[in-house]
Amino acid sequence: MSEGLAETERAAIRAKVFTHLSGVVMAPTVSALWERGALELLTSTPGPVVFADVVKHTHANAGYLRVALRLLASCGWLVEQPLDNGARMCALTSEGRVALRLALPLYRQVTASFLPKALALEDFLVQPSDELFIASVGDLVALAQNGWGIAPSPDPTTAQLHDRIRGHVDGMLVAPAMVALARGGILARLTEGPLDLRSMSASAASVGCLFDLLSTTGWVERAGHIVQLTGCGCYAAHIASAYGVTVSYQPMFAVLPTLLFGNARIARVDPSGLETMVNRAMNVWGGGGAHITYFKKLDEIVVDIFNRPVSEQPRGICDMGCGDGTLLAHLYSVVKERTARGRELDKHPLIIVGADFNKVARRATKQTLHAARIPTFHVIMGDINRPAQLASDLEAIDLDIHDLMHIRSFLDHNRPYVPLSNYVSGSRIPSTTGAFAHLGDEIPADELEENLVRHLRRWKPYVGRFGLLVLELHTLPPALTAANLDRTPAVAYDATHGFSDQYLVELSVFAECAREAGLRAEPRWQAKFPPSELATVSLNYFTAA
Repeated sequence: MSEGLAETERAAIRAKVFTHLSGVVMAPTVSALWERGALELLTSTPGPVVFADVVKHTHANAGYLRVALRLLASCGWLVEQPLDNGARMCALTSEGRVALRLALPLYRQVTASFLPKALALEDFLVQPSDELFIASVGDLVALAQNGWGIAPSPDPTTAQLHDRIRGHVDGMLVAPAMVALARGGILARLTEGPLDLRSMSASAASVGCLFDLLSTTGWVERAGHIVQLTGCGCYAAHIASAYGVTVSYQPMFAVLPTLLFGNARIARVDPSGLETMVNRAMNVWGGGGAHITYFKKLDEIVVDIFNRPVSEQPRGICDMGCGDGTLLAHLYSVVKERTARGRELDKHPLIIVGADFNKVARRATKQTLHAARIPTFHVIMGDINRPAQLASDLEAIDLDIHDLMHIRSFLDHNRPYVPLSNYVSGSRIPSTTGAFAHLGDEIPADELEENLVRHLRRWKPYVGRFGLLVLELHTLPPALTAANLDRTPAVAYDATHGFSDQYLVELSVFAECAREAGLRAEPRWQAKFPPSELATVSLNYFTAA
């Protein structure tokens, strides 16, 4: 049914999704800032406030506070201004003052009442009906149906702001609901036609409660026990995985007050090795939908390389940060089915190497590669910060690191932070607008850029012969994000990554750091997504310059 939608209709649905994602991160962030008095300091001061004074007033962890305030800037609600002495001033915009006055009570209500429930929403669908849960969600659905009590405005600018805040609060409910329904297979069933809730193995009352919520978006129609997707709903269901990565970080947002103002070194992993700040299975599911687009371009590069004369081809492919091995299995299939090398695998086997720091990931990769019937593969420990150790570990299994083509996807920004040695703070002028933290401590922008250059430079000796394929995620300058909130998920990305010690820089900054590190990007194989100034993902094939 979604096939008949015009592109303008699809763009409007994507805009709604982006607004929902922003709400998932903004509601708990603004709530936490208010509880500790950070917003009161900003709202009660007519002019700019020194960032260091906000830190002192709230006893905040400076790094995470910088991330939080940058989110306000990316919404157009705050401006930051550096001073000559290295200090920073910040001030709410007029829109920010209006927005926070209106949004704050709603953000606090939905964060307190629904965020704990969102963490268990998938379980809620398969367990017997929980009357208290259904009643409390029903109360929120009623508020959503009433537009959260936000009055309409005849002024177009004010009306647009009101719509955005409604969308933010809706997003706190809709985003986890869409993820739970999609991962539970319920949305897929609905794309085939109307569904009788009584025919489902899940609790009809529980699922019905979520469909009442989705009806407020115009994506679902319900008549008694029968529900069906609208045309817009079919498209929303098709792209539901876009909610997954942001929603997967809700465990982190549940402890955000602690990260911002308490012990920022709280455990990220429990005694059993399970991550506590992110639902990793949901995260992988959410990323998978988007990665298909990027992998198509990556496939073109791999096909070109493995159609060369065999003497000019790598012996194999090494994926640093291989995750569950899905990309490696995919690339093996591409080489086997679409290249000249694939017709000669009996004479020239393609060696597949998966390297990952995480033991669970290595185990999953082995299972994936076995299931893909790949005859020659190795799965080893790998640390993106230590390419020399990778070379040594490969040598131990009779492989030369220079004989392999190296790939990695969305890993460089997630490298463990290694503090710089022999660097004088302030000795380089940074270009990035990003906010960076390590366990709550602020990382100055110049140090982060120097860290990235040194990180990439460590890889230069090992990628000269067959290159390094890098898919990477990026931030956008706050002013650019604020001017395009309907066209980018940057607000959500900046929050989930900033509070979890991941280091997103702008695409242009990443490219310049790579050049400084001595890596040369092949122009014909460069790609960015979307292909505009709003690009938050890049693909580069690097060789040593």
